[in-house]
Amino acid sequence: MARYGLCVVAAAAVLGTGVMAATTALSVSHEANWNDLSDKFRKYHSDHTNIFFHLITTPLGVLSVLSLFNKATNSNIFTKALAVVYCLSIMDKMPLHILATTSFVSTGIAMAAAGTASLSYLMHVAMFVVGYFGQDLAHFGTGEPTFQSSYQGESNFLEQLTEHTYFLLPLVFESTMPPTSKFVTATQTQQMIHVMPMLVMLGMYFVAVTGSLTFPWQFQRSKVCIVRLRNQQDLKDLALIRAWAMSKGPSKTTSTHWWYQAPNAETPSDHCLEKTQKEAFARIAECETIQNMYRDVFGDNHDIEVLEGMNEVYVSSPHTVKNTSDEVFYTRHIDGPYYFVPFASCYRMIIGLDANEEITTKFPMVPTELAAQNGDVLAFDFHREVHYIEKNHGKVNEDFRIVLKVHHVVYPRWAIVFGKLLGLLSTRYNRAFRSLFLYTINPNGAFNRFAAWNVIFWTKVVHQLEEKFGYANIGYLAILATVAACTDYKVFLLGSSFVHYCRYINTYYHRANVAYGNFKRDVLIYKTVALLQLFSLYLLAVTKNMTDMSALASIGKLDLAMVIGGYALSVYTTAQLGVDGTYFGIELGFVKASKNYVQKFPYGVIPHPMILSQCVAMLGLYRNPAFQAAWPYLVPAHVCFYMTHMVQEHFDIYKQRPSLNTNAAEKLA
Repeated sequence: MARYGLCVVAAAAVLGTGVMAATTALSVSHEANWNDLSDKFRKYHSDHTNIFFHLITTPLGVLSVLSLFNKATNSNIFTKALAVVYCLSIMDKMPLHILATTSFVSTGIAMAAAGTASLSYLMHVAMFVVGYFGQDLAHFGTGEPTFQSSYQGESNFLEQLTEHTYFLLPLVFESTMPPTSKFVTATQTQQMIHVMPMLVMLGMYFVAVTGSLTFPWQFQRSKVCIVRLRNQQDLKDLALIRAWAMSKGPSKTTSTHWWYQAPNAETPSDHCLEKTQKEAFARIAECETIQNMYRDVFGDNHDIEVLEGMNEVYVSSPHTVKNTSDEVFYTRHIDGPYYFVPFASCYRMIIGLDANEEITTKFPMVPTELAAQNGDVLAFDFHREVHYIEKNHGKVNEDFRIVLKVHHVVYPRWAIVFGKLLGLLSTRYNRAFRSLFLYTINPNGAFNRFAAWNVIFWTKVVHQLEEKFGYANIGYLAILATVAACTDYKVFLLGSSFVHYCRYINTYYHRANVAYGNFKRDVLIYKTVALLQLFSLYLLAVTKNMTDMSALASIGKLDLAMVIGGYALSVYTTAQLGVDGTYFGIELGFVKASKNYVQKFPYGVIPHPMILSQCVAMLGLYRNPAFQAAWPYLVPAHVCFYMTHMVQEHFDIYKQRPSLNTNAAEKLA
């Protein structure tokens, strides 16, 4: 506790001194002080190379200090609070576009520090040394003196150093932009709006850290769970329910359902489980194997509640389901619509009751699959996981396929309100959809057929949006775009241009149990967004905001050759590897091949051709003077991320090598 208290006092003292230096010590207005400080800082930061290295070393130095603080106190609450206080303290002290960028980045650094606190003390020291002394090396290498040297011998050195440190991050950002207009007074409402990136980052981090949703740049594990019931009592209960279901004579032309709890007062009693079967069902839903499965995924601090209103015994028809609502199950789909309810997850569980070999449940975004047999448990997020069932050709079940559909809502204990809300919404939605499903299970007449078509059509639309774009990506980009529209475009540019690199690095490093389909989808989306912005900004810079289209004819031949040749080689390399090979399919265990299985050109001739070809193409864009002047650090940032990942690939830096991914049935054997 003493160590924690000292760290808190020290951090508070540093921030307090900075605020005092920037406010009470001033004899001029905030506007005049910023304009004067910015002009002085620019005199010592005019070289693009120097500024670019400051964009790396300055955030790294701040990250190392905050991360070390988290490690020393074994908590990250104070550093996040410190970021909030800092952003609020600078609201009236700089131009709005600099405020928006600083709020976004400084809060992001504080969030990142929560993850890097697990690094060793030696690594923290190395990060600080690179961050702090790297700035001096950048000045030395470019021949520019340091800003600190301009006031080194003055009597108020400490006061100026404190002010310099307090404003360092926004001053670095300001130096990357052409000097346009001086800082002018803004209203308090405008200032609050431009601090909004901080609030958005905090909100998204809070949602992501609970495991309910994740940032697009984070490593994303598969949350499809597969276990097997082996307890004798559990197996006896399964046999009891199956025998009872068979005694009821299920339909041979459509699926048959028996509910654990009557959906409404009009539900016939013979559509529900009887007392003995309900007791057996309840024991299975709360058995130790299932409880342990959830704890392995979510941890011990989550509550697990059975949603009795959604539970049922489901029997698959052995015959065709074309043009009925049963077709939904054979169509890729997501079961529920409440993707964006945070903190809580509603899980649907398929438990096999027989020797099924004919029907397999598939999860294309993981990917994994399982033909659930007696005792097999397959659990997945009701509102977030794309799946479907498929008949295996050449395999025919000797009897009906019968499964239990068991549902739970899982949430952190502090988020009971969200857990209860998701449980209620999921149950009500399931009942409403169940009524529509039964109404269209055997459609007669034009209206019924239209209703059945609607069930299938909207199921496909919802699934396609998730499979092709991802609701998390849609939400993230929409929030980012809204914040940028209210503040500054650079918030969107920073928040979307480098996501795919971070996802590459994170996924390559962690590897185990990756949601591979989600990974490929997300990196393609964010790479596309990044390249669209890159080419759009290039076009706007070259043509002076589309006012001089003739300038396109003056683009250098070498520039064009680098861009076209670089991307052509990248496409050719992708064709050699295949999409899965390109996106770490070998390293992640999804492709049965050795790492160096491709030996055709460019492999064996050009090292890391995929990365280097794209770097060459981007540098071809960067050669244009107009683009380089307008966005001097955008291409170097892209190349820097690519080089970081290339080093990771070259030395094969990873945490754990996964075994070759096989289907779920083999895993259970």
